[in-house]
Amino acid sequence: MIGDSRVGVDRDGNIHIREVEFPATKGLWELLTRKKVNKRLVTSNDLKQYKTILEMTNAHMEGYEPDANIHTSKGLKFRDVISKLFSGTRQSGVEAALSRE
Repeated sequence: MIGDSRVGVDRDGNIHIREVEFPATKGLWELLTRKKVNKRLVTSNDLKQYKTILEMTNAHMEGYEPDANIHTSKGLKFRDVISKLFSGTRQSGVEAALSRE
């Protein structure tokens, strides 16, 4: 599961979510599976695909609810990737207050 959605992986490593296929790349797998992302493996297309997956599954939202605030965290992936993909989006928590300073 990612967020509120089931995920399938075919024999070539491609990711399937809600009948949408995301081609397997080292960068996309890095974004999906690592807490600390090796940015050297990630392309701008990988980031676009990752953002699409987060939006499709609500994985970045509190309680996986589409109208909720972004679930903030002190984790490296949130700080280095997710917060940048969704800058200017409604966030909650201490980290959100700090990011506005």
